[in-house]
Amino acid sequence: MLDPVRRATKVLLGVHDVVGINARNRTLIYRDNPRRHYPLADDKLRTKEILQSEDIPVPRTICTFSWMHELPGIETALRDFSEFVVKPSQGKAGNGILVIVDRKDDGWLDAGGAAWNLDAVTRHIGDIIFGNYAHGLSDRAIIEERLVQAPLFGEDLYPGLPDIRVITHHGREVMAMLRVPTSKSGGKANLHQGAVGVGIDLDTGLTTFACHHGRFITDHPDGLGRLTAMRLAAWPAVVDMARRTAAALPLGYLGIDISIDRRRGPLVLEVNVRPGLEIQNANLCGLEQLVTGTTLRKVAP
Repeated sequence: MLDPVRRATKVLLGVHDVVGINARNRTLIYRDNPRRHYPLADDKLRTKEILQSEDIPVPRTICTFSWMHELPGIETALRDFSEFVVKPSQGKAGNGILVIVDRKDDGWLDAGGAAWNLDAVTRHIGDIIFGNYAHGLSDRAIIEERLVQAPLFGEDLYPGLPDIRVITHHGREVMAMLRVPTSKSGGKANLHQGAVGVGIDLDTGLTTFACHHGRFITDHPDGLGRLTAMRLAAWPAVVDMARRTAAALPLGYLGIDISIDRRRGPLVLEVNVRPGLEIQNANLCGLEQLVTGTTLRKVAP
């Protein structure tokens, strides 16, 4: 059974405008993304190295851990940090990401207010190395600077860190959405964990539609202000960064995630070689044009 948002999308656009998983895999991912290049996007450390070589801003790496025997060094590595982010290099869907926001006694507090001592952080990093968030494959843990969100619309601020997903096709931006965390998503900008997807008009940077858990909304579900018909002030810089990122990688179909830091401006968080399809719901606009080469058909907000 289709969820209400996808059903509404199909009714408004027509069944053939909405791309499903099989069509995405067959005609976009397999056709436009050579498999030998997947690791350039799947491994966040490799992605960062490529983008940094092209002077594209990314979050600063504090340190990395690749082997269990390195774990005793965590205490020294994090001794002077009261905030940081731990993430798996090959993680998916936001799983395994730990956002530390402050000191707490002899440990730290995460973005949800839970306390973490050194042993708990060490276990979490060990789980990443063991492959718990990379489908059982051994992985590397990345410790990065914590970004501080810049206001997106005036002075509106949200839990956690919003990001902007830009879909590019052969270097051209074709669709975008703002992903806004909620209290339910634990501050993560992941739609499956409860974040809100907000469509963005590519020409103007104006937000169009917003969907959350299968229903269309106009305001943030936590009562934090309006989400639709708002203009993203940093939109030209975001588009430019998406284009530059797409040009830096030999992959034709990408989802590029960009956040706007209060101190450093737009930065690329990661690149996805298999971007999800919920962006069609947030925009009430299908991706069929990429498969057939037809003109993009929009539904006016």
